[in-house]
Amino acid sequence: MKSLQYFSRSLASAPLAAAAVIFAVLSAPLSAQSLQEQFDQANNELEALTLTNAQLRNRIALQEQLITEMAESIEYAAMISNEETSPLNDLIERMMASMEEFVESDLPFDLEERREEVSRIRGLVDNPEAPLSQKLSLLIALYQAEGGYGRTLDTYETMMEVDGVEQEVTMTRIGRLMLAYQTEDRTTTAVWDKASDSWVELPAGDYRSAITTATNVASSLTAPELLDIPVPPPVPAQ
Repeated sequence: MKSLQYFSRSLASAPLAAAAVIFAVLSAPLSAQSLQEQFDQANNELEALTLTNAQLRNRIALQEQLITEMAESIEYAAMISNEETSPLNDLIERMMASMEEFVESDLPFDLEERREEVSRIRGLVDNPEAPLSQKLSLLIALYQAEGGYGRTLDTYETMMEVDGVEQEVTMTRIGRLMLAYQTEDRTTTAVWDKASDSWVELPAGDYRSAITTATNVASSLTAPELLDIPVPPPVPAQ
């Protein structure tokens, strides 16, 4: 009787044991594969997070640098905008003094008009109530106007003393290379000599016809042409 019961229990439990073994064998590779996939996924996510973190750090560093530069720009702008402490005051004064010196040492063409313009801007520069932006703007315009004279030709009538007699002359300027005048009867022609800061009369026949031609070209009476004019010799740069 006991042996029969044992045999029955053995038969009943055998299929269950076999199923357990089969399940364990089938499930083992699946679990390992699942763990490997989970590891790979987690590793990919970690790499992505690491890259994103590095990009964010770079972006934050750039933003911090930009904030610092903006703060410095704002501070500098505030300093410049202060009419009393702005470093532009020194720059404007140096520009003004240089222009005053330049006009006085330049060729004496349209001298009274240029002096008046320089004097007008000097009055503005010395006015503490005038905005810095206006001072700087007018000075830049003055520099541009003076610079433009070096690229143009001009002729005009003016009165000056020639041989002790006040008379009308025709003044002709070619850039800043030459400034000359001729009397109305063309008997006297002179050029400005920067070395001596004086007018030098040209001998009869020397360059007189060239000056006349230059005057006609400057006044648009004749077409531009190659001119043989008296110019000062080159000097070493200072």
